[in-house]
Amino acid sequence: MKALIGLAAAAIVALTAGGIEAALPGTQTGPEPTEGATTQVRVTAVVNGDTIRVETLGGRQLGRVRLLGIDAPEVAHPPEPAECYAEDATRLLEQLAPVGSTAELVTDTGQPNRDRYHRLLRYVDRSTNADDVDVAGELLASGAARRYEAGPALAREESYSTAVDDAQDAGRGLWGSC
Repeated sequence: MKALIGLAAAAIVALTAGGIEAALPGTQTGPEPTEGATTQVRVTAVVNGDTIRVETLGGRQLGRVRLLGIDAPEVAHPPEPAECYAEDATRLLEQLAPVGSTAELVTDTGQPNRDRYHRLLRYVDRSTNADDVDVAGELLASGAARRYEAGPALAREESYSTAVDDAQDAGRGLWGSC
């Protein structure tokens, strides 16, 4: 009986302190995702509209990196043809992160380190002249990619959602072509 009373008291405290979501099993959201560790890399290849290959500045291959938070149209994988806007998305990524350029990979504390294809999952930032460029954010803003919705919230969630909404409303990129 004491255990039941203690459990009921804990539930009341949880409801009043953290809202109903905090008291329900499996609904606790935990800490907000934040940006984490950064690594300087050199881009060695652009694979498609949302994946690059990189190496350390010392030349050690790190492999493929999937840009966090975006899903670009698929390039051709015969016998499947390319999806609408796939080549445009790839060309834009080649402009934003050209082969040979230096970029910064940034982790997100709310995301896994790698995806099911063993690609690193990272934000990719580049400094060009006086501007710092969030590569995925630019792809979203230009309409070259959609938000990747399968997974926990991102540290850059708000800016990415705004970029997609603006691109959709303006009919930019795939939103006006596909």
